[in-house]
Amino acid sequence: PHTRQERVEMVHKVLAPIKPTGGAVGVGLLVGFAGAAVCTQFLSLNMPFGGALPHTVTNPEWAKATAEIMKSSWEREGAPDRPIGLNPMKGPK
Repeated sequence: PHTRQERVEMVHKVLAPIKPTGGAVGVGLLVGFAGAAVCTQFLSLNMPFGGALPHTVTNPEWAKATAEIMKSSWEREGAPDRPIGLNPMKGPK
């Protein structure tokens, strides 16, 4: 059994050569983001914990109907000189 001080010295011997330079930090960030992306893709595509995609994602007819409703949406009053549409991505009329 090692004393606490001996364990601390062992850790320092191992970590002493590692210098956190900008490149090492950048590589570490890239590896972390890549790992997160892989995990996200695996979990969302394979669904290992069960579940299913909702019909709003898998049904193209639903998407078409929603797009039509958004195109024909009523305008609401938001400014005295111009109305604001419910779909701000559609742009001005």
